[in-house]
Amino acid sequence: MINRLDKYIIVNYIKSFFLGMMMFFLIFLLAESINITGWIMDGKFKFHDAIKYLRYGIPEIVTNTAPLGVLLGSLLCISKMAKQLEVTAMKTSGISFARVVLFPVIFSFLISAGVFWLNYSYLGKSNTKKENLKELKVNETDVQKSKSERNFVFVKIDKNTVLFSEFASRATGEMKDIIIIKMEKGFKKIRKMYTAKSAKINPKTNRWRFVDLKDYNLATNLTTPIDNSKLNFTASMDYVLAGPVKVKNLTMPELREKVVYFTRVGADSLDLRIEFYYRIAFSLSSFVMCFIGLSLGSRYVRGGAAVNIGLSVIIGYAYYGASTILRSLAVSGTIPIYLACFLPLVIFFVIGLKLFKDAEY
Repeated sequence: MINRLDKYIIVNYIKSFFLGMMMFFLIFLLAESINITGWIMDGKFKFHDAIKYLRYGIPEIVTNTAPLGVLLGSLLCISKMAKQLEVTAMKTSGISFARVVLFPVIFSFLISAGVFWLNYSYLGKSNTKKENLKELKVNETDVQKSKSERNFVFVKIDKNTVLFSEFASRATGEMKDIIIIKMEKGFKKIRKMYTAKSAKINPKTNRWRFVDLKDYNLATNLTTPIDNSKLNFTASMDYVLAGPVKVKNLTMPELREKVVYFTRVGADSLDLRIEFYYRIAFSLSSFVMCFIGLSLGSRYVRGGAAVNIGLSVIIGYAYYGASTILRSLAVSGTIPIYLACFLPLVIFFVIGLKLFKDAEY
């Protein structure tokens, strides 16, 4: 049951959170605007393109600034109450610190849930739209066209098969100047190599029929014409035309799907798995920062808002820095993925609980 005191605390906390969130949001937005200003001056972006680009970047900015907003909001709210001796008065009247900050903690958990929802469903989609707009306007690359045709296709079809083609088109369902390489297990040695002048896909079965199909003899460097029945080659046009996987442009369900697929065909899924677990850990960081901010804010120090902002920047970027370093170590294989993604979260959570316990007295 929410009483009058709880309403007073949660209203002040929400105000402080949005104040902190807005401050860091504007800083991130300013950083984006610097690049956009250059593109506008170069004539690559128009004003409506800039607005659209910024709009597509909002989910990423929100997810990045939420922990900082919670941290600063917690510090501002509780330090203001501590300055006015309200925290001391409540403790004196028998209300524990845990009870005082109950609803701010619940609100911070809801913020974490909201960040997870953005990470899960929307972050990848918005990043894709943002990058497509940049490719089209700045790099002058038609992304939709690149999805319908490609030059120099080079893809791994399964654990032991690699495809190279000079050109592939979705509209005609064709590939031209093809090389198919069959590798020994573990990709240690080439087992078979086939060449073909062109190929056409059966859209119902995704099976390719080749023109001028030949078996290349690696020992003699000679080719022998063979019938299509000798090579059963199946691959969807989506997979043939797929570009490099960019983990930031995938939603979490897509990341999980790619991990399963890459594992099945024997491709490297390390970056995908790191991104997947990092998004989970980062979503929880807002909840963790709440404990640190509320605990530090309960001790009134001179300097007020300036000190709180300084603490928020130091603590927040210490978390970001540790996460970035550990992710780099995970990419190089130095430490396990779970350790890289969740260790900073666990360390800061332990620190938060210790400070929270000390704030009771």
